[in-house]
Amino acid sequence: FISLMQNKNLLIITFVLLLGCSSDKDTKLQNAVNIFNNDNELLSIINQKQDAKLDVVRDIKNIFNAKSYNLTNSFIKFPLSKSWQVNTNQMIDDKNPYLPDPIYLSQNLFLLNNYGILYKIEANNGKVIWNKSIFKNLENTIIGTPALSGKLSNDGKVTIYAHNGYDEIRAINGDNGELIWKKKHYLPIRGGITSYKNSILISDFDGNILSINNENGTTNWSVFLGSDYNSVYTSARPVVAQNKIIVPGTGGAFFILSGDDGQVLWNENISSNKQLPKIFHSGDIIANPIYHDGVVYIVSQSGFTAAFDIDTSEELWNIPVGGIETPTLSGATIFVNGNMGLLAAIDISSGKLRWKKKYPSYVNENSLFSDKKVAIYKGPTLAGSKILLSNLEGKIIIIDANNGNEINTLDINELALAPIPVDKKIFFLTKKGKLLAYK
Repeated sequence: FISLMQNKNLLIITFVLLLGCSSDKDTKLQNAVNIFNNDNELLSIINQKQDAKLDVVRDIKNIFNAKSYNLTNSFIKFPLSKSWQVNTNQMIDDKNPYLPDPIYLSQNLFLLNNYGILYKIEANNGKVIWNKSIFKNLENTIIGTPALSGKLSNDGKVTIYAHNGYDEIRAINGDNGELIWKKKHYLPIRGGITSYKNSILISDFDGNILSINNENGTTNWSVFLGSDYNSVYTSARPVVAQNKIIVPGTGGAFFILSGDDGQVLWNENISSNKQLPKIFHSGDIIANPIYHDGVVYIVSQSGFTAAFDIDTSEELWNIPVGGIETPTLSGATIFVNGNMGLLAAIDISSGKLRWKKKYPSYVNENSLFSDKKVAIYKGPTLAGSKILLSNLEGKIIIIDANNGNEINTLDINELALAPIPVDKKIFFLTKKGKLLAYK
């Protein structure tokens, strides 16, 4: 076990380091698709009908699980203005490659920082109601980022579920921050945490997925799905739909399980596109799956996006656009923040492209004094029928979701997470741990 974890740690650290470097060598392989340098290769998927047919704008009242807002055209009025700012006392560095996603319940933000401190913040004014240390001795989060999910009962009671990115799980009273129960897992936890009805769902690095009773922390069931030796760091979490659990896996694999007992109903794999830089070669699915109207949408970091019928497992379409960020879906369009600076709006029924935007693939590409590195963009977030996408310079690009035209920009700072829309506001968490509210 110790040897296994040493190997895992080395792979994760290597992945983080690779984000800061790139190779100038072009790999030429048969059956690999490069959509970045030759527009002719996109002709088969281009659809000139640019209207995205978005859902009607509506307000999001709660966020129970990380990035669950990515199926809503959330209500927001533009232009945006800053309301408040809070320091969450964390930052991205060599020991902490990512920051945890906050959740939002009953007009309060709950945020767990990389030192194990849980914040309850009043969303209207940024007042910190309380902050409590719920995890001790978090020296770093190289193994995994801490994660949150939540539950809101019919009587208004809020319960927060958290893991420390390694081997501890907690249930916390959302009113006062007191511990309800705690659980120790014998293997490091991999990815996020999902709250669903009377259970929470987590995965570990050995390839197990667990259903845990959210009232007392006992394990309902555990299913072994397997794990690729070359798996990389992820914050992706299971997604529940139609009493089925969609589990993003390693090596391009994903699984559909029964929500009752975890029985594997079917599984599939999205192949790797070796023509991308090496950091994308593993094929791991590190973006949350998206479910809509009987269809599962999977985005692989290796360079592919595919749609599958959740009941029959039939692949409906597969296109050479992939990424590491969770996509956004609304109406008839899914928006994918692709690798190497590609933003694509894709028709969900056919897989054809409505529009695309190409942003710089590298940072410091023409610099004589700094190393070239792959550019990572945060988003897309859909709010007020606009797409929000952030670049490494801390600029939020505001884009018309119907046609891809840039409308405006907003200078924030370099983001740790995609913009978070909820309750007629948008929250931004920077790499230096500053939480900003705009409306």
